Amino acid sequence: MKKIGWKKVIVLLVAFFVIFQIAGSFFFYNLAIKRGPKDFLTGNADLKVSAETMDVFLNGDWLDWVDKQEFKEMHMTSRDGVDLVGYYLAAKQPTDKLVILTHGYLGHAKQMGLYGQYYYEELGYNIFLPNARGHGKSGGDYYGFGWPDRLDVMDWTKLLVKEMGTHTQVLYHGLSMGAATVLMASGEAYRNK
Repeated sequence: MKKIGWKKVIVLLVAFFVIFQIAGSFFFYNLAIKRGPKDFLTGNADLKVSAETMDVFLNGDWLDWVDKQEFKEMHMTSRDGVDLVGYYLAAKQPTDKLVILTHGYLGHAKQMGLYGQYYYEELGYNIFLPNARGHGKSGGDYYGFGWPDRLDVMDWTKLLVKEMGTHTQVLYHGLSMGAATVLMASGEAYRNK
């Protein structure tokens, strides 16, 4: 019987490990990052919310409020060539206050109307609701989980400040993945050029 050398065993183990890692990366990319429906989230007990919270989200008066607003649809091309779409609503009274509201994983811009209504009606802010890449009307084949989106938020900010004036005071408000986005954006150097 022929002996298998320890070097061959190591090479086979390394090859198996590399193939396993590559296959796993494609599996998880398709599962969570690639744009499209995410069946693994359906019926997940860890994602259950109270009936009252779900009712506000699905049937709240904010939905009618969003439908009645005349948002200005805005378009921007990201630094890496992705077409992005967002919605701007000027405050009732002129103000230099702007809030950028960023949605969560698998959401879309106008869902942030839940919070936008408060900023608009109660605090008198201009509001902007961007669709993250891979979400809503924005382009993109994958979800960035905030990392590429942070630069998109910075670029939306520059675009809006250019239109509104350099005196504009900008507030970021994010939900879930949108919160990660604005936290990462807050660490970026802002240069209004």
